[in-house]
Amino acid sequence: MSTSSTSDAFRAFVTFNRVTPIRYFAIDVALFGFPLAITAPDAGVDLTAGIAFASMLLIRGSILTHDDYFDAESDAIEKPHRPIPSGLVTKTQAFWMGAAMLGGGLGLAALVGQSFLVAATLLYVILIADPLVFNRLDVTGISTLVTVTSISMFSVMGWTVYGGLTAGLAAIFAATWLWDICHDTIGAYLDSDGDRRAGIASLGRDFSRTAVAGTIAVSLTVSVAILLGFFHRGLPSTVLPILLLAGTLVATLSFGRNRASPTTVRHAVEWYVVGSYAWLGLFHLVAVPL
Repeated sequence: MSTSSTSDAFRAFVTFNRVTPIRYFAIDVALFGFPLAITAPDAGVDLTAGIAFASMLLIRGSILTHDDYFDAESDAIEKPHRPIPSGLVTKTQAFWMGAAMLGGGLGLAALVGQSFLVAATLLYVILIADPLVFNRLDVTGISTLVTVTSISMFSVMGWTVYGGLTAGLAAIFAATWLWDICHDTIGAYLDSDGDRRAGIASLGRDFSRTAVAGTIAVSLTVSVAILLGFFHRGLPSTVLPILLLAGTLVATLSFGRNRASPTTVRHAVEWYVVGSYAWLGLFHLVAVPL
C-alpha cells in the first residue's frame, strides 16, 4: 500500500470514528462511563474496566463505519465530504475496516463477561438494523425508537461491566432512553429536509417548534427525575444536573417561542448529558464527604 493510500485510510478511520466534534465522542464516553462508575467495586476499577472501554470504542467505531457503508448512496448527495463518497476509501475497504473493529470489540467483550458480550452484540445489531430495515419503513417514529433504544445500550454495556440485572439497570436504561428521545427529536427537526428526501419517518421530522420543545421539556425532566431518584449521592451531587437541566429548559422554551435556534437546543441537550453523567459518576467513584 502506498504512503498516500495509507494516509487516506487513516484519515477515513479517524473520520468514521467521529472523534470530532469532541462532544459526540464525550457523549458516548459519558453514557458508558457513568453506569460503570455506579457499579464499580469498593476497591475501584481494574483492568476489566479498561478492556471494556476498549471494546466499547471498537464496537462504536464499527457501527459508525458500517453506517457510512450502508448510507454511501445517500451520502453522495447529502454529505459528499464523507470518506466513501469523497474517495478516501472504497465501500469494500470501509466494510472490512468496520468488520475488523467489530471482531476486535466482540473479542474483548468476551473477556469482560457474558452479560457485557450480549449487551455489546445487541448494541451493534440494533443500530445496524436501523439503516437496513427500519429506515425503509414508512412508520412515523420507528427509526427514532430504534435509535434511542440502541444508544441506551451504551449505558447497559457500562452497567454490565460490574453490575447485574437489577432495578438500577432498568433506571439507567430509562434515563438514557428519555434523554436520547430529546436528542433525536431536535436532531430530526434540524435534519427534517434530509429525512424527507431519504424517506426516514423520524419522530421530530414533522413536528412544530412547540411540539419539539414540549417533547424535550417533558422527556428531559422525567429523565433527570429518574437519574437523581436512583443515583444521587446527597444534595451536592444534584447541583450540576439541576443547573444543566434548567439551562436546557430555558433554551428549549426559547426555541419553542422562536427566540433560540434548534442548534442551541441540541448543544444544550448534548452538554447536559455529558456534564450530568460525568458529575454523578465522579461522586460514585470518589469518596466525597456528604
